[in-house]
Amino acid sequence: MIAINNRNSHNPYINLAIEEYVVRQSVLKDRDYVFFYINQPAVVLGKNQSIYKEVNFNTLRAKEIKPCRRISGGGTVYQDFGNLNFCFIQPFAEHKINNYRWFNQPLVDALNKVGILAETDERNNIIVGGKKISGNAQFTDRKKIISHGTLLFNADLSKLRQALRENEFRVESKSVGSVRSSVANIADISTHFASIDELKSFLIQSLGVEEELIFSDEQWLEIIDLTKSKFASPAWIYGRSPKTIIYKDWGNLIIEEGIIAALENSNEKCPNFVGVPYNYEGIKKALEQYPSASEWLKKLF
Repeated sequence: MIAINNRNSHNPYINLAIEEYVVRQSVLKDRDYVFFYINQPAVVLGKNQSIYKEVNFNTLRAKEIKPCRRISGGGTVYQDFGNLNFCFIQPFAEHKINNYRWFNQPLVDALNKVGILAETDERNNIIVGGKKISGNAQFTDRKKIISHGTLLFNADLSKLRQALRENEFRVESKSVGSVRSSVANIADISTHFASIDELKSFLIQSLGVEEELIFSDEQWLEIIDLTKSKFASPAWIYGRSPKTIIYKDWGNLIIEEGIIAALENSNEKCPNFVGVPYNYEGIKKALEQYPSASEWLKKLF
């Protein structure tokens, strides 16, 4: 097994780009890869989810938590420096599709060896004592397959709950919804690991990693290009959201591909926002020409 070196990056957009880059690059060896990384605070949506339905708007307005979207399906997860992400990338085989045990059992076995009684549940999570410590998702291009997930070590669970808390107003979408679960940190379950880096080193050793994939400068530039053009772009983060209706007390917003498509049932005289990107920065920029901008900014987003 080959461990992927990400130059110690904590940038969630770069790390998501690395996952896709390794899958898409035919020049990379057709071998089994594992990628462990730690992101700065972020919320990461599944490919087919509506960001407006899954993430609390207070979080979207704040700049300290990055909104992100991955290439796999599944639900939204909160990540920070207390969460260890893992990603297995292997040659494609039919028996691996939705077979999370194939990928995760070595992690479960390793945790059990040090007294952390982990197991997988029917939703493909890794749980300990009935509480979720890891959520998982998959992606395949029929040549390679990704199976990746999270491991909560000492994440800020209060910020997790705040970021994923439902908004006070109603949001309607036919997108894939997240399933809320009771979660726990490994550090609260066991004192075996003094730090998240110690947990990471232990798992790498347990998996029998033989070598390391170190990207060339040219490959790294390609990863950065993919980061900018896709994973850090509003078109991917917001625009991938299926049609969403946001019900405010003053009217309804119809959002399509991250853009305000229509305003309905408005009981106030308001500027024409149709065609404006529906994210905090997009609304803020569109309101620069209006004297009552701050008032409308609060109403709209």
